[in-house]
Amino acid sequence: MTTPRVAAEPLARSHGLIREGLVTGALGATAVALWFLVVDVLLGHPLHTPALLGAVVTNAAAPTSGAKTVSLAAVYTVVHYAVFAAVGVLATFLVHRAAESPSLLGLLLMLFAATEVLFIGVVASLEVDALGSLAWYQVAVGNVIAAGAMGAYLFRRHRGIGDGLRRSFEG
Repeated sequence: MTTPRVAAEPLARSHGLIREGLVTGALGATAVALWFLVVDVLLGHPLHTPALLGAVVTNAAAPTSGAKTVSLAAVYTVVHYAVFAAVGVLATFLVHRAAESPSLLGLLLMLFAATEVLFIGVVASLEVDALGSLAWYQVAVGNVIAAGAMGAYLFRRHRGIGDGLRRSFEG
């Protein structure tokens, strides 16, 4: 007879993974949001970037008034955190799998680099039409900051991952 504790272990592991992934995603989303808040404040127009991206997401006109700026920024913030939550859960899942198979770590690093190049390319192509004042390099810096925050959190939670990464590149 299976005890409830044994049956609940896979469920507890998945809940732990999801919780860890949500924290990971929230850290990345917050890091990017703070980066663009700093950029926008320094340029003299707070919340411009999330409002502009909110306009792109909702297919609305670019924000022109304070109330519309806040509304579009709020819509985008929900989307932003939802996407980062999914990315955080995926990254955490992959880190958990890589702990079992360290050779996956090198693949994860290469996949991350390829994804960044693709994302920056998409942003650079949108910059001309929809994004206007949002430069690709600002997005690139935001992504590096987010990846750093997420990676630092995952590295702290999974101390052996650094050794596994080194071993995966050594062969």
